[in-house]
Amino acid sequence: MSDRLRPLEDLTRILLDAELAKLRQLSQESRLREDEATRLGEALATRSEQLKTIDPLTDLALQTGQDAQWQAWAAHAKKRLMREAAEVAARREAQRKKAQRAFGQVEALAGIRRLEDEERMLRAARRVHSDPDGSGRSG
Repeated sequence: MSDRLRPLEDLTRILLDAELAKLRQLSQESRLREDEATRLGEALATRSEQLKTIDPLTDLALQTGQDAQWQAWAAHAKKRLMREAAEVAARREAQRKKAQRAFGQVEALAGIRRLEDEERMLRAARRVHSDPDGSGRSG
């Protein structure tokens, strides 16, 4: 690779690493929100099953109205988490496109480097072919 392109290739690799790090962070953020929403959904389902088998007169949360308030809060929180997860997923998709573009730049520079290497080898082969004994005289 020409020495002029080496810093550019290094820079594009650094940029690609940064874009991929952002992508991983957004993926983790989305997964955490989805996991929280899943746990809330499981808690709601568990409580719903409990309500089928308990005596309403002995369940303090049911008697005081706290159960209904908790269920409303949990359902609202789950919707909020799912909405946030969707927003993060949209940001992740935009970031994926940035990372894809950065990857393309790295690949393009690597392709240029390969072409330069091939051209250098061809020039060297031509020199050897035109001056096989290395004397500097042709033919």
